[in-house]
Amino acid sequence: MIVMLLAGLQLNVALGQHSVMFPGMQDDAQTLRVQQKVDEIFQRGDYQRALFIYRNELAPIGDKFAQYMVGYMYLTGRGVDPDRIRASAWYRLAAERGTPQFIAARNELIAGFGEGERAQSDLMYRDLRHNLSDLAILVRLLRKDQETLRSRTGSRLAAGSGPLMIVDPSHPGSAQSGDEYYRRIKKRMQIRLQFLKERAKIEIVDTHAETVDLSTIEALVEKRLETIDE
Repeated sequence: MIVMLLAGLQLNVALGQHSVMFPGMQDDAQTLRVQQKVDEIFQRGDYQRALFIYRNELAPIGDKFAQYMVGYMYLTGRGVDPDRIRASAWYRLAAERGTPQFIAARNELIAGFGEGERAQSDLMYRDLRHNLSDLAILVRLLRKDQETLRSRTGSRLAAGSGPLMIVDPSHPGSAQSGDEYYRRIKKRMQIRLQFLKERAKIEIVDTHAETVDLSTIEALVEKRLETIDE
Protein backbone atom coordinates (compact mmCIF):
# COMPACT_ATOMS: atom_id res chain seq x y z
CA MET A 1 0.00 0.00 0.00
CA ILE A 2 1.43 3.32 -1.04
CA VAL A 3 1.31 6.00 1.64
CA MET A 4 1.86 9.64 0.77
CA LEU A 5 2.18 12.65 3.03
CA LEU A 6 0.18 15.46 1.42
CA ALA A 7 -0.86 18.76 2.95
CA GLY A 8 -0.29 17.38 6.44
CA LEU A 9 -2.52 14.34 5.83
CA GLN A 10 -1.44 10.71 5.63
CA LEU A 11 -3.47 9.23 2.81
CA ASN A 12 -3.24 5.89 1.09
CA VAL A 13 -4.44 4.84 -2.32
CA ALA A 14 -7.30 2.75 -0.93
CA LEU A 15 -8.48 5.35 1.58
CA GLY A 16 -11.19 6.94 -0.50
CA GLN A 17 -12.40 3.79 -2.17
CA HIS A 18 -13.79 1.87 0.79
CA SER A 19 -14.85 4.46 3.35
CA VAL A 20 -18.40 3.32 2.60
CA MET A 21 -19.63 0.37 0.60
CA PHE A 22 -20.04 2.15 -2.72
CA PRO A 23 -21.43 -0.34 -5.27
CA GLY A 24 -19.54 1.10 -8.22
CA MET A 25 -17.06 -0.56 -10.53
CA GLN A 26 -14.80 -3.09 -8.85
CA ASP A 27 -11.09 -2.37 -9.13
CA ASP A 28 -9.77 -4.82 -11.71
CA ALA A 29 -6.11 -5.61 -12.28
CA GLN A 30 -5.75 -2.91 -14.92
CA THR A 31 -7.23 -0.21 -12.67
CA LEU A 32 -4.94 -1.21 -9.82
CA ARG A 33 -1.95 -0.95 -12.14
CA VAL A 34 -3.01 2.53 -13.23
CA GLN A 35 -3.45 3.61 -9.60
CA GLN A 36 0.01 2.40 -8.68
CA LYS A 37 1.63 3.84 -11.81
CA VAL A 38 0.14 7.31 -11.45
CA ASP A 39 1.33 7.58 -7.85
CA GLU A 40 4.84 6.72 -9.05
CA ILE A 41 4.54 9.33 -11.80
CA PHE A 42 3.47 11.95 -9.25
CA GLN A 43 6.34 11.13 -6.93
CA ARG A 44 8.78 11.49 -9.85
CA GLY A 45 7.50 15.02 -10.37
CA ASP A 46 5.82 14.48 -13.76
CA TYR A 47 2.83 16.46 -12.53
CA GLN A 48 1.08 17.21 -15.80
CA ARG A 49 0.96 13.55 -16.74
CA ALA A 50 -0.15 12.56 -13.25
CA LEU A 51 -2.90 15.19 -13.28
CA PHE A 52 -4.18 13.92 -16.62
CA ILE A 53 -4.45 10.35 -15.31
CA TYR A 54 -6.02 11.30 -11.98
CA ARG A 55 -8.56 13.62 -13.64
CA ASN A 56 -9.39 11.74 -16.84
CA GLU A 57 -8.92 8.05 -16.05
CA LEU A 58 -9.49 7.50 -12.33
CA ALA A 59 -11.76 10.33 -11.16
CA PRO A 60 -14.53 9.36 -13.66
CA ILE A 61 -14.81 5.85 -12.17
CA GLY A 62 -15.30 7.17 -8.64
CA ASP A 63 -11.73 6.93 -7.36
CA LYS A 64 -11.94 9.28 -4.39
CA PHE A 65 -8.21 9.40 -3.83
CA ALA A 66 -7.75 10.49 -7.45
CA GLN A 67 -10.42 13.16 -7.02
CA TYR A 68 -8.65 14.41 -3.92
CA MET A 69 -5.33 14.46 -5.79
CA VAL A 70 -6.79 16.60 -8.57
CA GLY A 71 -7.88 19.10 -5.91
CA TYR A 72 -4.49 18.95 -4.22
CA MET A 73 -2.68 19.63 -7.49
CA TYR A 74 -4.92 22.62 -8.22
CA LEU A 75 -4.33 23.91 -4.71
CA THR A 76 -0.54 23.61 -4.88
CA GLY A 77 -0.06 24.40 -8.58
CA ARG A 78 1.47 21.07 -9.50
CA GLY A 79 1.07 20.54 -13.24
CA VAL A 80 -1.52 23.32 -13.47
CA ASP A 81 -2.01 26.96 -12.52
CA PRO A 82 -2.99 27.26 -8.83
CA ASP A 83 -6.74 27.62 -8.31
CA ARG A 84 -8.06 27.43 -4.74
CA ILE A 85 -11.68 27.52 -5.77
CA ARG A 86 -11.37 24.70 -8.29
CA ALA A 87 -9.35 22.76 -5.72
CA SER A 88 -12.16 23.15 -3.20
CA ALA A 89 -14.72 21.75 -5.66
CA TRP A 90 -12.62 18.62 -6.14
CA TYR A 91 -12.04 18.30 -2.39
CA ARG A 92 -15.80 18.46 -1.85
CA LEU A 93 -16.34 15.75 -4.42
CA ALA A 94 -13.69 13.54 -2.83
CA ALA A 95 -15.33 13.94 0.59
CA GLU A 96 -18.82 12.81 -0.42
CA ARG A 97 -18.40 9.33 1.10
CA GLY A 98 -17.53 10.76 4.46
CA THR A 99 -13.80 9.95 4.58
CA PRO A 100 -12.60 11.98 7.62
CA GLN A 101 -9.28 13.08 6.07
CA PHE A 102 -10.98 14.36 2.93
CA ILE A 103 -13.64 16.15 4.97
CA ALA A 104 -10.95 17.82 7.07
CA ALA A 105 -9.07 19.01 3.96
CA ARG A 106 -12.31 20.32 2.44
CA ASN A 107 -13.39 22.17 5.57
CA GLU A 108 -9.99 23.73 6.18
CA LEU A 109 -9.84 25.13 2.65
CA ILE A 110 -13.42 26.40 2.48
CA ALA A 111 -13.19 28.00 5.92
CA GLY A 112 -10.95 30.68 4.44
CA PHE A 113 -13.37 31.62 1.63
CA GLY A 114 -15.38 34.79 1.45
CA GLU A 115 -18.99 34.76 0.28
CA GLY A 116 -18.08 35.22 -3.38
CA GLU A 117 -15.47 32.48 -3.35
CA ARG A 118 -17.88 30.08 -1.66
CA ALA A 119 -20.51 30.83 -4.35
CA GLN A 120 -17.99 30.08 -7.10
CA SER A 121 -16.98 26.87 -5.34
CA ASP A 122 -20.65 25.84 -5.15
CA LEU A 123 -21.06 26.30 -8.91
CA MET A 124 -17.96 24.27 -9.75
CA TYR A 125 -18.92 21.58 -7.25
CA ARG A 126 -22.40 21.21 -8.73
CA ASP A 127 -20.88 20.82 -12.16
CA LEU A 128 -18.53 18.09 -10.95
CA ARG A 129 -21.34 16.33 -9.10
CA HIS A 130 -23.48 16.06 -12.23
CA ASN A 131 -20.67 14.18 -13.96
CA LEU A 132 -18.43 12.53 -11.37
CA SER A 133 -20.41 12.04 -8.16
CA ASP A 134 -21.27 8.57 -6.91
CA LEU A 135 -24.92 9.08 -7.84
CA ALA A 136 -24.11 10.15 -11.41
CA ILE A 137 -21.70 7.25 -11.87
CA LEU A 138 -24.28 4.75 -10.61
CA VAL A 139 -26.93 5.97 -13.04
CA ARG A 140 -24.52 5.37 -15.92
CA LEU A 141 -23.61 1.92 -14.62
CA LEU A 142 -27.29 1.02 -14.24
CA ARG A 143 -27.94 2.02 -17.83
CA LYS A 144 -25.05 -0.12 -19.01
CA ASP A 145 -26.29 -3.13 -17.04
CA GLN A 146 -29.84 -2.71 -18.28
CA GLU A 147 -28.66 -2.51 -21.88
CA THR A 148 -26.71 -5.74 -21.35
CA LEU A 149 -29.79 -7.50 -20.03
CA ARG A 150 -31.91 -6.27 -22.93
CA SER A 151 -29.44 -7.40 -25.60
CA ARG A 152 -28.64 -10.92 -24.47
CA THR A 153 -28.45 -12.34 -27.98
CA GLY A 154 -25.33 -10.28 -28.58
CA SER A 155 -23.38 -11.87 -25.74
CA ARG A 156 -19.84 -13.04 -26.38
CA LEU A 157 -19.61 -16.80 -26.18
CA ALA A 158 -16.69 -18.80 -24.97
CA ALA A 159 -15.15 -21.17 -27.48
CA GLY A 160 -16.22 -24.79 -27.52
CA SER A 161 -19.46 -26.64 -27.32
CA GLY A 162 -21.72 -27.35 -24.39
CA PRO A 163 -23.91 -25.06 -22.24
CA LEU A 164 -24.04 -21.36 -22.99
CA MET A 165 -20.99 -19.70 -21.48
CA ILE A 166 -20.30 -15.97 -21.38
CA VAL A 167 -17.00 -14.13 -21.14
CA ASP A 168 -17.23 -11.25 -18.68
CA PRO A 169 -15.43 -8.28 -20.33
CA SER A 170 -14.32 -7.04 -16.91
CA HIS A 171 -12.58 -10.36 -16.21
CA PRO A 172 -10.79 -11.47 -19.41
CA GLY A 173 -10.06 -15.15 -19.60
CA SER A 174 -12.93 -16.12 -17.34
CA ALA A 175 -16.25 -17.61 -18.37
CA GLN A 176 -19.45 -18.42 -16.56
CA SER A 177 -22.87 -19.77 -17.42
CA GLY A 178 -25.28 -17.36 -19.03
CA ASP A 179 -27.79 -17.77 -16.22
CA GLU A 180 -25.17 -16.99 -13.58
CA TYR A 181 -23.80 -14.01 -15.52
CA TYR A 182 -27.21 -12.34 -15.88
CA ARG A 183 -28.22 -13.24 -12.33
CA ARG A 184 -25.17 -11.37 -11.07
CA ILE A 185 -26.03 -8.33 -13.19
CA LYS A 186 -29.58 -8.26 -11.78
CA LYS A 187 -28.31 -8.57 -8.22
CA ARG A 188 -25.78 -5.79 -8.84
CA MET A 189 -28.53 -3.54 -10.18
CA GLN A 190 -30.66 -4.19 -7.10
CA ILE A 191 -27.81 -3.15 -4.83
CA ARG A 192 -27.14 -0.01 -6.86
CA LEU A 193 -30.82 0.95 -6.95
CA GLN A 194 -31.02 0.58 -3.18
CA PHE A 195 -27.92 2.75 -2.77
CA LEU A 196 -29.47 5.42 -5.02
CA LYS A 197 -32.74 5.28 -3.13
CA GLU A 198 -31.02 5.83 0.21
CA ARG A 199 -28.37 8.33 -0.81
CA ALA A 200 -30.47 10.43 -3.18
CA LYS A 201 -33.57 10.10 -0.99
CA ILE A 202 -35.76 9.26 -3.97
CA GLU A 203 -38.68 6.88 -4.37
CA ILE A 204 -38.10 3.91 -6.67
CA VAL A 205 -41.24 1.84 -7.14
CA ASP A 206 -40.30 -0.57 -9.92
CA THR A 207 -36.96 -2.21 -9.14
CA HIS A 208 -37.13 -4.91 -11.79
CA ALA A 209 -33.77 -4.82 -13.54
CA GLU A 210 -35.05 -4.90 -17.11
CA THR A 211 -38.05 -2.58 -16.73
CA VAL A 212 -37.01 -0.03 -14.10
CA ASP A 213 -37.47 3.50 -15.47
CA LEU A 214 -33.94 4.84 -15.42
CA SER A 215 -34.89 8.07 -17.19
CA THR A 216 -37.15 9.06 -14.32
CA ILE A 217 -34.52 8.01 -11.77
CA GLU A 218 -31.88 10.03 -13.61
CA ALA A 219 -34.11 13.12 -13.53
CA LEU A 220 -34.66 12.71 -9.78
CA VAL A 221 -30.94 12.25 -9.22
CA GLU A 222 -30.13 15.34 -11.28
CA LYS A 223 -32.53 17.34 -9.14
CA ARG A 224 -30.94 15.96 -6.01
CA LEU A 225 -27.46 16.90 -7.23
CA GLU A 226 -28.52 20.55 -7.40
CA THR A 227 -28.87 20.49 -3.61
CA ILE A 228 -25.70 20.90 -1.56
CA ASP A 229 -26.16 19.36 1.87
CA GLU A 230 -22.65 19.00 3.25
